[in-house]
Amino acid sequence: AELPRSLGKPVPPVDEELLADMEQIPAVQEGEFRHNWGIADKLYKSEAIDAFGMKYLLGVFDTPAEAEKAFVEWNTEYEKARADMKSEMQQWSKQENARLEADTSGADRIKKILEEARR
Repeated sequence: AELPRSLGKPVPPVDEELLADMEQIPAVQEGEFRHNWGIADKLYKSEAIDAFGMKYLLGVFDTPAEAEKAFVEWNTEYEKARADMKSEMQQWSKQENARLEADTSGADRIKKILEEARR
């Protein structure tokens, strides 16, 4: 009932043979992992949005506490990465400033031009 509404047009009927074949396949395999998406009444998703507006799905969990724990772990790692990037940028800035200060050819040319203009 949802597919025609989302597509905006009618959907052809499902083949009876396909339905009969699908009925033979069990929904849950014995001895395999039972994923909570198929059996839980209620699930909680944990999302994070970074400073650039990017959304990250951190996971889908059975309890709000698990979802919050996943966010706290992600946020701790994110803050650490931001601090590391900030220190790397400061280090890079120092290196670039030192390089620019060591290269005085541009400043020497400007001084020479100003001296010639005064004469």
